[in-house]
Amino acid sequence: MSIPSKTMRVWLCIAGVVASGSCVAGDPSARDWLPAPVGTDMVLGYFGTLSSHGVYDGGKRVSGAPGMDMQMAIYRQMHYRELAGKTVQYEVIVPVMRKSIGTPREHMQGVGDISVGTAVWFLNNEESRTYFAWEPFITLPTGRYHGSRADLSPGANRWATVQDFAFVQGFGESSYLELMAEFEFYGRNTNYYGATLKKDPSVRLMTLLSTNLTESTYVGMRYRYETGGKEKLNGDTATGSANSHQLAAEITYQFTNQQQLQLQYIHDLEVRHGPRLAGVQLRYGYAF
Repeated sequence: MSIPSKTMRVWLCIAGVVASGSCVAGDPSARDWLPAPVGTDMVLGYFGTLSSHGVYDGGKRVSGAPGMDMQMAIYRQMHYRELAGKTVQYEVIVPVMRKSIGTPREHMQGVGDISVGTAVWFLNNEESRTYFAWEPFITLPTGRYHGSRADLSPGANRWATVQDFAFVQGFGESSYLELMAEFEFYGRNTNYYGATLKKDPSVRLMTLLSTNLTESTYVGMRYRYETGGKEKLNGDTATGSANSHQLAAEITYQFTNQQQLQLQYIHDLEVRHGPRLAGVQLRYGYAF
């Protein structure tokens, strides 16, 4: 199997899609780090689409690079309980996606890599509305994967772990500031077009702001900076560090105490390597 050229790898590279934790369900929405009461179960469904608006190599737009788009459906289930006096949350994320690249379009769809995680709130003060939590994730190489179509495959054919740290502070009558640091470490993909792909750790720093418009509706905004993630093929550099910036805006409506609907718009402000993406995501949540 032949490895795509450097330019081809740049536009084929969809760094940090759902299963790696850096986009869509892997990225937090406003107030995701506010713990639910102990004993609560939650089921969430995500439906989203992303399309490329230019492909970049070393921060410069690649002329004539084919477009890319992706559609996703994600199942996420969470359970909150008390353990050793702390609120903990267990969760599982199962993505299904369809990736399309090029003209004419080449596509592949299927179940992606499953992620499991456990969040622990070391600080959970409802009176001061102050929270601090840590959540480790493990991503299992369970998704559909073909080495000869590695960049189109829903799975990444490697293990990964994500370490999330989040601090939340409420202010005013109904506003929240959330600060988050995320560190992702990757195993090796030993069948990337017949070669071995190694990826350096990624670091993502995020700031989220949210406030209520009404008792049942709130709006939020997220800024994300990502760096690291340099890739090597058989020891040779394939793509450099990410150094990307992204904004997301959202509106959330609480139908009842149990049901919630959220619409989010995602837009890459700057991308150093790979496609610059924009799209929308709809999330439905049910608590019981």
